[in-house]
Amino acid sequence: MSESTRSAPITAPGDERPPRAPVAWTYRSGPTGEATTLAAALIGGLGFQYFGVPGGAMSGSVIAVAFMSYFGAATPIGNLLRLVAMAITGTSIGSAIEPATLKNITSYPVSILIMAVCVVAVTVCSAAVSILISRWSKPTALLAAVPGSMAYILSVSLTMGADLPRVAVVQMSRVIFLVVLLPLIIVAESGVHLGPISGVLSDPPLVLAYTGAAAVALGLVFVRLKMGGGMLFGAMIASGIIHATGLAPGRVPMPIMLVGQIMIGAWAGSRFAGFDWTLFGRTILASSLAIGTSLLVSFGFASFASTFLGMPFGATLIAYAPGGLEAMMVLALGLGIDPLFVSAHHFSRYFLINLTLPFIVQYLMKRDREKGL
Repeated sequence: MSESTRSAPITAPGDERPPRAPVAWTYRSGPTGEATTLAAALIGGLGFQYFGVPGGAMSGSVIAVAFMSYFGAATPIGNLLRLVAMAITGTSIGSAIEPATLKNITSYPVSILIMAVCVVAVTVCSAAVSILISRWSKPTALLAAVPGSMAYILSVSLTMGADLPRVAVVQMSRVIFLVVLLPLIIVAESGVHLGPISGVLSDPPLVLAYTGAAAVALGLVFVRLKMGGGMLFGAMIASGIIHATGLAPGRVPMPIMLVGQIMIGAWAGSRFAGFDWTLFGRTILASSLAIGTSLLVSFGFASFASTFLGMPFGATLIAYAPGGLEAMMVLALGLGIDPLFVSAHHFSRYFLINLTLPFIVQYLMKRDREKGL
């Protein structure tokens, strides 16, 4: 997807929608529309945050914008605001990296290996449920079940004879389910209210300025190299190095963190701008079964990894969540969970799927051709 496409809904790496045709700039499609969408996200995010909802800044903004989309009032968030949101979020995540966050880094390879098995199990179990219970075709069930790489999935759906609308509904809805449900599951399982670490020192304005400049610069390099999640990943690395080496003494101030979380939520919610909600209603049961199965499988693997590796359950659950790279990293930050652990797993999942899925699809298509299908 071109970085210059302005009117197309933008999604997480591996979770993109096909570009939509440009539309005329109206209050719903131009800067005014984006401002209105962000204002609704701000109200929803701050409202959830005020009432103490876990991960409320992002989940509230997602729900508010998705609600706007239902009434046709939401505007897709353009690339400029998307990059701003990624830069703020990446810098915020990097500011949480300190020597203490590296203490469990030796467990990452084993945990990532368990996560790779989890991705296979999620795909197989979710597809099986869609085939056996919802009676979806095998191509539709398989492509809807893969936790990520939505751009590639949608591009091959028609060539494999899959039902593109059903695949799109599951892939688009999964992140919304995760953002809303995972914080509640983590809090219910832990029995405590999780939240960002309070009482930490904030970076002074000058330090924040040079950290932000370095974060944006490296992020733009990664974007130029067409790396998935380039701005987010680059900003996180630059900010992480600066904070881990002590060049920055504190963290990104909480108000700025919240702005980034709300913008990410607005971006996720705006994926439903122009969405066919009647299709959503017709497929909600089947989609919920597929997504629910993927969550249950992820829950089981996260519980095993947490016990086996001695990691907090919340960290493993968000790290093993089936999709939504940016959203899960923001949730980790908002819930006070090690963002480095979570980001390492989601980037690994993203690259694993994008490296293996094309070969799997080619094999399946070749097999069907040999069978004369």
